[in-house]
Amino acid sequence: MTRIRWECAVSLAFFVTLSVLATPAPAPSEQATRIVRFVPDTTVRSVREGKCWTGSIAVSRPDAWRCMIGNEIVDPCFASADSKFVVCGPNPAKGDPGFGLKLTEPLPKSDVQATPSKDGGWLVELADGTLCRPRTGAGWEVQGKLVNYYCESKQKGRQIDLLEELNTSKPLWTAQKATIANDDGGPKLLKLQIMGVKTVWQ
Repeated sequence: MTRIRWECAVSLAFFVTLSVLATPAPAPSEQATRIVRFVPDTTVRSVREGKCWTGSIAVSRPDAWRCMIGNEIVDPCFASADSKFVVCGPNPAKGDPGFGLKLTEPLPKSDVQATPSKDGGWLVELADGTLCRPRTGAGWEVQGKLVNYYCESKQKGRQIDLLEELNTSKPLWTAQKATIANDDGGPKLLKLQIMGVKTVWQ
C-alpha cells in the first residue's frame, strides 16, 4: 500500500470513529405513572364503630364511603366484601392497612359507576416520595390557584399542597407542588415545582 493510500485509510477510519462517538445515545422511554386499583386489607389492626352516610369525596368508587366516628369525618373508607364493616385510613405506600369501622347502620346505596377514574386518586406519591391526599373539606386558593391535595410536610411552619388538578396528558403524570407559609397576612406561596407523579392509588 502506498503512503498516500495508507494515510487516506487512516483518515477515513478516524473520521468514522469520531462519527460513532459523536452520535447521541437514544433517549430512554418516558417513565409512566403507576396507577394502582386499591384493594383493602381486611386484616386490620384495630376496630372502631361508626357509620357511613354518603359516597366518598376523595375517590369515585362504588365501594368507597364518607364515614363518621362521633364527630370525626373519615374519607375514604372502603367496604369489605360482606359490607358489614369498612376499612378506613389505609396507607399502602407505608404498608399500613388502616383500621376497621364496624357499622352501626347499613351502608347506603351507591350511585357511583365502577369505572376507574383517570384524573387522580385518593393517595398520590410524588417522585420525591411526598405523599398527598385530596382535600375533602372547604376549598381554598393560593395566588388564584385551587388547593386540591394536602401533603405530608417535614418543614416546621410550612405546608405542602398540590395546586389545581393533576396533569394526566402524558404517561408520566405531573403535579404542581407548592410550599406554602401561613402568617398573619394569609397563605403565602414560597415555592412552586412541577413534579412527576410516581404512583397513584385509586
